[in-house]
Amino acid sequence: MCGICGFNWDDKQLIEKMAKTIHYRGPDQDGYYTDKYISLGHKRLSIIDLSINGKQPMYNEDESILIIFNGEIYNFKQIRIKLEAKGHKFHSNTDTETIIHTYEEYGVNCLSYFEGMFAFAIYDKKNKKIFVARDRLGKKPLYYYNQNDSFIFASEIKAILEYELKRTVNVNVLNKMLMLRYMPGHETILQNIFKLEPGHFMIYDLNQKKLNIKQYWDIKEDITKKTEQYFIKKIQTLIEEAVEKRLVGDVPIGLFLSGGLDSSAILAYIKKINPEKTLRTYSVGFENISEYNELSYAKETSDYFSTEHKEVIINSKILEELPKMLWHLDEPISDPAIIPNYKLSEMAQKKVKIVLTGDGADELFAGYDQYKFLKMGYNIRNIPMNIKTVLPKLMKIIPSEVLNIFYKYSKKTGNKMINRFAKFVTEMPENKAKSYLEIISIFDEEERKNILNEQIIKKIPDFTNYDMYNKTYFSNKWDFLNQVLYLDTKTVLPEDFLMKPDKMGMAHSIEARVPFLDHKLVELAFKIPPNLKMNGLKTKYIFKKAIQPILPKQILKRKKQTFYVPIEQWTDEMSYLINRFANKQIIEKQGYFNQINTTKLFSNKDKTKLYYSRQIWNILNFEIWHELFINENHKIKIQL
Repeated sequence: MCGICGFNWDDKQLIEKMAKTIHYRGPDQDGYYTDKYISLGHKRLSIIDLSINGKQPMYNEDESILIIFNGEIYNFKQIRIKLEAKGHKFHSNTDTETIIHTYEEYGVNCLSYFEGMFAFAIYDKKNKKIFVARDRLGKKPLYYYNQNDSFIFASEIKAILEYELKRTVNVNVLNKMLMLRYMPGHETILQNIFKLEPGHFMIYDLNQKKLNIKQYWDIKEDITKKTEQYFIKKIQTLIEEAVEKRLVGDVPIGLFLSGGLDSSAILAYIKKINPEKTLRTYSVGFENISEYNELSYAKETSDYFSTEHKEVIINSKILEELPKMLWHLDEPISDPAIIPNYKLSEMAQKKVKIVLTGDGADELFAGYDQYKFLKMGYNIRNIPMNIKTVLPKLMKIIPSEVLNIFYKYSKKTGNKMINRFAKFVTEMPENKAKSYLEIISIFDEEERKNILNEQIIKKIPDFTNYDMYNKTYFSNKWDFLNQVLYLDTKTVLPEDFLMKPDKMGMAHSIEARVPFLDHKLVELAFKIPPNLKMNGLKTKYIFKKAIQPILPKQILKRKKQTFYVPIEQWTDEMSYLINRFANKQIIEKQGYFNQINTTKLFSNKDKTKLYYSRQIWNILNFEIWHELFINENHKIKIQL
């Protein structure tokens, strides 16, 4: 894991300044290259081949090709054997050097050979081109700027900002952030700075100063008619292979252990692969809030598998560190789970450089409660309209498994979520995107129109985003459940759930690896019949069957507990942050939000806490981010 940066002119001072900005991504070594066409910088976190031979930029034999690389290629040894048979000469034991020679041999098609997570840039001196690529699922971030013949790229936005760009909020993305709490797609919260999307590469022609972006991988629905047992064995094989690949490295490895099925299954496979391996596990809990804690489950699992286990307990004082976390995030991702990710990484870095996480299984195998709501809504979409109009009342008197789950949320949200579900059902036949986005949104369409300044709304070209989502995710003839799983895998997974372990981990020089998002397992998931992923209302049906033999009964029988960060319990500390970063005068001066309606929202923080606290948290994160990145308030910047 490392930090990379570069641009298309010669400036040694600037490239060193950019790399220094993200030094925590690679504190072990740094390296630079400049000529009249290009400047490249690299900060190395040594994982494989810790010697000086792993220093980057790294070259091929005649130094006509060089690379800066962030990530890991897990199958590099197998690739290397084939390349050596073709006559390629290697001078290190790194995966980095394998990328260079694979590009030499196969050009941009080299990407199809790599199994892993990566963001890299290859400078092809002979052809005067920069080849930049991001891994299939988006585990590693990559940002770029391309204006006025200046092409800049980096692992983090803050490195690009060392070029002294004009810092302007992209209000189109602000609207999306209010809706989703993260920034989907290729745009970022800053105008003219973009993300290279997962499964894409770009080639910049240094002579013509032109950028060309292409997609090299995507998920395909290819439902295969096989038996349950066939898919169970395939899942078992691929999970074990994925875990074994991610144990490669020359440094200590740990695991973030929640006590749930996913991380417990990874632990079980680690112990199966290497029974004698001493493994460190890390769990998080919240002080005096038993409702949200899984520490006892994690400890029970740790004891069963004999790991060296550590716990971190978080209380509301952690909110004092929110500016630091947002600085590392680059964008105002208002997912409260950044907090436990940050503290777990802080604790783990004392002993390990690599951690495995259980992310991804819920998106592949339909593990969230919301998928139950979606299935129920989809199944009743054809009921007569007059019945739909009384659905909110029916929901209050008709018990069912789904409604019981739904009430778990609605207890703290009043009628808000019940009304959203009613809207979801009525919209389902005509507008799948609207029905889905409205039920998962932090601020739905009506609420965003209420909270945003009227002049800002006029600047947003596609306020609802429904047409774009329908065209991109719901226009094919896929099964509806697969459409939604595809949407989540392409949006919230790379831009929220994978950003957290990368940015919070790298803040402490920790590399996070995600076995369930091995691309072979992802491809398999979309071959499995949907009724085996969600069987009736049983979520992750086939996945649970697959991991059943490797886990003890006491872990398997646990009821799924969705992980929450109790921000609604921390209202006093939130009030302090609101008064400091999002008070009436600031809101009015900036002009992004309707000052009257925002003030009303803040006053609702003690009412229906779960609902309003998420909305307040969303705005608060944006305002702190704005102070850091737009106003450049150095008083609250952390010395890095």
